[in-house]
Amino acid sequence: MKILFLVPLLILGIPTEVSCREMRTLMVENKAKFYVELANDQSTRARGLMFRESLAECHGMWFDFSDTKVVSMWMKNTPMSLDIFFVSEDLIIKHIIESALPFSSALLKSEMPVRYALEVTSGAKNSYNIVVGDRIIISKNGHEGTAMTYKYPYERSGSAMCAQLKTN
Repeated sequence: MKILFLVPLLILGIPTEVSCREMRTLMVENKAKFYVELANDQSTRARGLMFRESLAECHGMWFDFSDTKVVSMWMKNTPMSLDIFFVSEDLIIKHIIESALPFSSALLKSEMPVRYALEVTSGAKNSYNIVVGDRIIISKNGHEGTAMTYKYPYERSGSAMCAQLKTN
């Protein structure tokens, strides 16, 4: 009887990875809002966005390295170009790498000690005018910042731009 129960599971497949990841909303103060998956343990940091074929414009991954240090990342097994923002413990962007080369094994260093990194689709830096010195706001409930409204998707060269912020 146990074998009959297992056969449908084998035919349908048993998921090897949890499809539901912990998410947060991050905002680059007065500029953009991103929905990010958390990479806050060794396993999720090591995998990162590897093997992902695409990523929505307003989505990304937030890496928490647990302490402040110079960090290195790479694009091995990552088929899409990314912008990477290295962020200090006080949530200030300290270094930016634009349009990281897909599948590259070259080390991409933070250049200074940081606690976090944010990976988003290539071009986000320029689309939202994100620069070194901008502050990140982490929202646990998605409603951070009462003085902000969200300007949701509009057409821009055939694709929708996500969650650009404007002040009241």
